[in-house]
Amino acid sequence: MPIYVLEPPLRYNHAFSGPVIERVLPLHEARQACARMGVTADACSWVAKRSCYLVIPRDGPVKDLKAYVRHERAHCNGWSEAHPE
Repeated sequence: MPIYVLEPPLRYNHAFSGPVIERVLPLHEARQACARMGVTADACSWVAKRSCYLVIPRDGPVKDLKAYVRHERAHCNGWSEAHPE
């Protein structure tokens, strides 16, 4: 069964209105960074001081890094972590 990153709803899938700080890390480091933010995931994001911070795994199970970026940026744009819609 293929592994994929859930595409966000169109209303959240757009550029963030402020700076975006993106860190692409080896998978184990991305998981550690996300765990420090209280998230158990391969990738994560948060907003602080009007900036969107993204942690993206370089060698995660999904090879399309842009899919991770779209998903995590959507969280910065207000998409719930629970992924409703």
